[in-house]
Amino acid sequence: MVLFEMVTPDDIPLYPEKVPKHIEYPEIPLFQFLDDAVKDFPENDALVLETTSFDKIARVRYAELGDQTDRFASFLVEKGIQQGDKIAVFLPNMVEFVVAYYGILKAGATVVSLNFQYPASELAGQVIQSEARGIVCADMITASASPYETCKAVRDEGKIPLEFIVVASVKPYLSKIKGFLGGLMGKISKLDSRDIYMKDIFEKYNPKGRPKVTIKPDDVAVIMFTGGTTGTPKGAMLTNRNLVSNVIQCSVWMDPAPERGTVIGIGSLPFFHSYGATTSMNLGIFFGGLMVLMLDPRENRFSQILYLLEKYKVQIFNTVPTLYMALLNHPDLKKYDLSFLLTSTSGAAPLPVSVLQEFEAISGANLAEGYGLTETSPVSHIIPMSPAPGTDTPLKKDGSVGIPVPDTESIILDIETGTKQLGIDMEGEIAISGPQVMKGYYKRPEETAEVMRDIDGKRYFLTGDIGKYDSDFYFYITDRKKDLINVGGFKAYPREIEEVLIEHPKISNAACIGVSHPSVGETVKLYIVPKPNSDLTKEEILEYSRRKLVKYKQPYDERYIEIRSQLPLSDIGKVLRRVLKDEERSRE
Repeated sequence: MVLFEMVTPDDIPLYPEKVPKHIEYPEIPLFQFLDDAVKDFPENDALVLETTSFDKIARVRYAELGDQTDRFASFLVEKGIQQGDKIAVFLPNMVEFVVAYYGILKAGATVVSLNFQYPASELAGQVIQSEARGIVCADMITASASPYETCKAVRDEGKIPLEFIVVASVKPYLSKIKGFLGGLMGKISKLDSRDIYMKDIFEKYNPKGRPKVTIKPDDVAVIMFTGGTTGTPKGAMLTNRNLVSNVIQCSVWMDPAPERGTVIGIGSLPFFHSYGATTSMNLGIFFGGLMVLMLDPRENRFSQILYLLEKYKVQIFNTVPTLYMALLNHPDLKKYDLSFLLTSTSGAAPLPVSVLQEFEAISGANLAEGYGLTETSPVSHIIPMSPAPGTDTPLKKDGSVGIPVPDTESIILDIETGTKQLGIDMEGEIAISGPQVMKGYYKRPEETAEVMRDIDGKRYFLTGDIGKYDSDFYFYITDRKKDLINVGGFKAYPREIEEVLIEHPKISNAACIGVSHPSVGETVKLYIVPKPNSDLTKEEILEYSRRKLVKYKQPYDERYIEIRSQLPLSDIGKVLRRVLKDEERSRE
């Protein structure tokens, strides 16, 4: 058998005919996409956000979006923010997220993208690690959740040295009754004198104050936190070159090919996640299209998604398998017209073949599964959307995540040593090289060295994922990192969760694994050993988890908490998670 040591687009006979294997990428800053859209389509709607009860609509044209981002950049300059400084964005999918993201870039600063549902402990850790000088957050998310209060509390405790907090008011995006109740309950706080509302920035600052910055392709545009291959949160440094390249790689892959100024997409993925930021927000702006926003797309508002898809005649829909499954199982699905959809992608978790086929049949959309990681901006592989030379239809293979996108090379390394390159149908660790591969982890040189390797004069990222490719050079993910828990496409790492649990005064030891769940695919299950003579209950553990952990790291309910007298341990005292997994399998 012939072994092909690396796979490049040039090696693939079935590479889509319409897709260039190599591209000359412009050496521009990421914000140039917005400047171009403002210049070409000033009167086109850029963003639209409806309240959950559809009683109010916020619309922003490209001219307005350009003006607001310029004003925000002017504000940052007045605050003394210099090129390369870090500003955190701690927001849901609202207009102000896009304004903050691109305004920070226009000021020459770096966006630190954070999950807006983080509790104070996780927020503080990532703000400190990133050295953010300021943060942009919402005043409230629900009647019981105020990100501003969270930011202010950790700053006041001296945990994070934030110089200022910019607050985006969510009230205009809430239904009238929710906005009234939020104000009534006092969740929309008065601001500290150091802080400012985003709307006041729009009123007080001149767009002409936007600085003229010289951005190099390898300057860091965004820091996104990821557990990477170890589970310890690290800030992946994504450069302008990385993000510009990946947007263009995605754009040329699409079939039917969108026309600039006419594209309509939906923000059904969180923008703080690399998948949502690249394939929804940045790609939509690249096309000068309309992005239909959802304040929190992870909430179970499937009727709202169907309503928005139909109302706005959405053409591009990128999301995760659990959402496709939920829509297909929705009792009112057949009442909605999804025929305007042209292309859809699925990522972050395996997509069942039956789901792909059923969604394509109902919508008529071209649905392609892909693969990538935060460290690859994120897209590295995807199923073809257009035919190969001499064929009539794109080749889709069951269970495959596709082939490398333009200018992307992949190799399979042996698991044992990581030094031997493997060939067709041989399982090993996937490594990726291309213009979208991150610069490294912020101020983590040792961790960066562990995952970056020079092979044949090229720089490869070691993904930590086990996979293979077949004789047509289609790639397959055959196993995940041993202990990673995949909750609706979000990665939860046992060690992080266990460290939080062990801080509880009544808990002696803790372990967690991923177990199957009918609606989210997989959820966290906790195994807790109480301290001697403790009266610890499952209810206490669940309440503690909900206070200390982001939602996808929490057990779904008390059924996924087990209190026991001991955990299976190795000779050196390490918890044997594989034994717990075997126990769960024996119960199925």
